[in-house]
Amino acid sequence: MDERIEKAFETANYMATLSNQKRIIQEEFSQALIFYINGGTFQITMDLISYIKIVIDLNKLEDIVFIDSNNIPILVNDVQQFFNDITAQYFTACQTYIEKYNDIRIKRRIKDIVEL
Repeated sequence: MDERIEKAFETANYMATLSNQKRIIQEEFSQALIFYINGGTFQITMDLISYIKIVIDLNKLEDIVFIDSNNIPILVNDVQQFFNDITAQYFTACQTYIEKYNDIRIKRRIKDIVEL
């Protein structure tokens, strides 16, 4: 096979593998941002974090109803603890995401990427 064609296939395989691994860590990140409380499921987003912070700033700290990701009303007894829990989970997920992303970024061979 022509060396140029072989190099092109190598590059295409590398790019496809890199793209696939990025997609996988993005999905893992998304899954790490799911938070469960009182039978509700919340997708942690900056909007949710900001909204809860506003509720806390309004001094609404107990027995507040939030609408979860499935549009179900969920009573949260301790809003400050809810805020602390979701922000801690968000920061942990972000830290894991950047570590995995940086690991992928520095790999130059398909074998190295797949072994992550």
